Amino acid sequence: MVKTTSTTPSAAALILAGGSGTRLWPRSTDERPKPFLALGGGKSLLAETFDRAAELAGPDGVFLSARVSHEELIRRELPALPEGRLVLEPERRNTAPAIALSALAVEEVRPGATLVVLPSDQGVRDPKAFSSALTRAVEAARSGEVFVTLGVPPTRPETGYGYLETAPDDAGEPVRRVVRFVEKPPLEAAERYVRSGNFYWNAGIFAFRIPVLFSAMEELCPEILAAARDAHAARKAGDAAGFAAAFARAPKLSIDYAVMEKARDVRTVPADCGWSDLGSWEAVHDFRAKDAAGNASEGNATLIGSSGSLVLASGRPVVVIGLEGVVVVDSPAGLLVSRKGASDDLRRFVEKEIAKGKPA
Repeated sequence: MVKTTSTTPSAAALILAGGSGTRLWPRSTDERPKPFLALGGGKSLLAETFDRAAELAGPDGVFLSARVSHEELIRRELPALPEGRLVLEPERRNTAPAIALSALAVEEVRPGATLVVLPSDQGVRDPKAFSSALTRAVEAARSGEVFVTLGVPPTRPETGYGYLETAPDDAGEPVRRVVRFVEKPPLEAAERYVRSGNFYWNAGIFAFRIPVLFSAMEELCPEILAAARDAHAARKAGDAAGFAAAFARAPKLSIDYAVMEKARDVRTVPADCGWSDLGSWEAVHDFRAKDAAGNASEGNATLIGSSGSLVLASGRPVVVIGLEGVVVVDSPAGLLVSRKGASDDLRRFVEKEIAKGKPA
């Protein structure tokens, strides 16, 4: 059962569940992508995200943006999601159109609410610290014409994440001003960022008042907002063809690029909560509990004389002997045997298979 004792009044939460996870084949497939996997070892990432969102906004205040093709899967995974809270995209147009369309739906049900946007494919080791940071972000977002993010203190010079640079004179403050967004940096730059103490990983988690979002979109990406408004009107009228046609007019842009990087006032709440994007099997290995040899395993897996490895069995026995730093993942969709650190090669393989029209 979802606990809602710390529900924040007039807050709503939007879960984004349209991702794929090409670095997580063979568990993540187009039919059952990353959000529906229990990568942390417990519930699915989507179910865990719903629990965190419901704690903030109550189950009735949780909305979910997802692909039409995953509706049945979502209904099975989230039986507590109330009717009318699922906003299905007729096609993938990236996060800015998805958020605009969903925000219009939220505004009708919870006018004046502060909206929190949560990706559905992340892991959190310390839910209490995460909840505290999220509540602080909502409180800061209510203060005016401001966007508030969660910034994760970097634990290593990660080149696969985006960063938030904050104002040096805000050091130690519970809410810090964001100077700029930085795309995935080279290693030397990432090392500087970690040393400086002014940079945070961008978790892609945002809080804002919905009128603030619409005002910024009117100025920065009016085509997206116009398409979302037309699509929302068609959706309400039950015009499926008009809904699809209107939504297809929205440019494919992320919310970071379309709005956040250009907004006048963006702030961040540092969130030291054991966050991970779980975007690769290496990240899953780092996130999971490990044995004395540094191995993380699941199912009918046996490791002998092996160390620093991730072995996920699925039904049949999987035995790994005398290997170090390997990834072995079994699934009905296929079997992966790889060295750690080859996630980009895996992504390219999956993308090529999809381009050939093969299921991946």
